[in-house]
Amino acid sequence: ERERQYPAIPKKELSIVGVLRCPICGQECAERHIIDNIFVKDTTEVPSSTVEKSNQVCTSCEDNAEANGFCVECVEWLCKTCIRAHQRVKFTKDHTVRQKEEVSPEAVGVTNQRPVFCPYHKKEQLKLYCETCDKLTCRDCQLLEHKEHRYQFIEEAFQNQKVIIDTLITKLMEKSKYIKYTGEQIQNRY
Repeated sequence: ERERQYPAIPKKELSIVGVLRCPICGQECAERHIIDNIFVKDTTEVPSSTVEKSNQVCTSCEDNAEANGFCVECVEWLCKTCIRAHQRVKFTKDHTVRQKEEVSPEAVGVTNQRPVFCPYHKKEQLKLYCETCDKLTCRDCQLLEHKEHRYQFIEEAFQNQKVIIDTLITKLMEKSKYIKYTGEQIQNRY
């Protein structure tokens, strides 16, 4: 089996085949446990909200034409030609295209993230969280490969994880105060 090359990790660091060592902390991890970060992988540059709307060009085509609208789902500026095409294509015809004048900076910014699509079912969005496998899935994956697994809609999973994280932060802050207090007590003894 040929050894994969990773630019951030020098070849001498790949001492065991299939095991990667972090160049920062030195921790080893089995290559099979590495998962794609779909949020980084699928990231595209979002147009800056500081850009004047009048100067905005279409980000969907390469004609450099003036943008007349903005697709909320695709997070893209569209020219007249692309708007017409967007409204005709089966895959995008149900998208919300707003006129340039109606678009707020928030709609263009990070608050409306580009949808993330399944790597196996290219037209299906990752909208479910498989609790059993601890991964995002599309509807087709959940019905086929994960059919007996426990799952939640991603919004529900997000809210549940947010509550858990908030609770952990509160506990961490309490422990931090206790450690600081204990440290002060020890300092006062000497």
